[in-house]
Amino acid sequence: MSDVHEKNDQQHDVDTHLPGDTEDPGGGITWVLGLASTFILIAVLIASNAMFFQAESGAAHDKEVTVRSAANRLMRAERVMQLEQEPHWEAWTDIHGEIDGERTLHVDMDTAVDIVVKRWGGSAK
Repeated sequence: MSDVHEKNDQQHDVDTHLPGDTEDPGGGITWVLGLASTFILIAVLIASNAMFFQAESGAAHDKEVTVRSAANRLMRAERVMQLEQEPHWEAWTDIHGEIDGERTLHVDMDTAVDIVVKRWGGSAK
């Protein structure tokens, strides 16, 4: 009895469709919308990539690219200032104020070159 009942239910499901009732109203419009959506998606992706690379290349050309940072410029200025100082003795002290290590004579570059030439220069060959 169950086989007959199932057959009747399946036949009843098939017969209950309304005329003109389909899952897809028109295959052509679905294809057109699908293809148009695909092309729009591809165009948006290409445009966003193009805008990104355009902005990146513009930023690379517009900004000043330099190896020396601000900290490096400050360090170089400090070294130049040290080289241009008058000769002086420098000594380091510990926490109690006692001299720690030897005193160091700091001279500018020109004076140092003159001292080296006078001391070890010898005669020109």
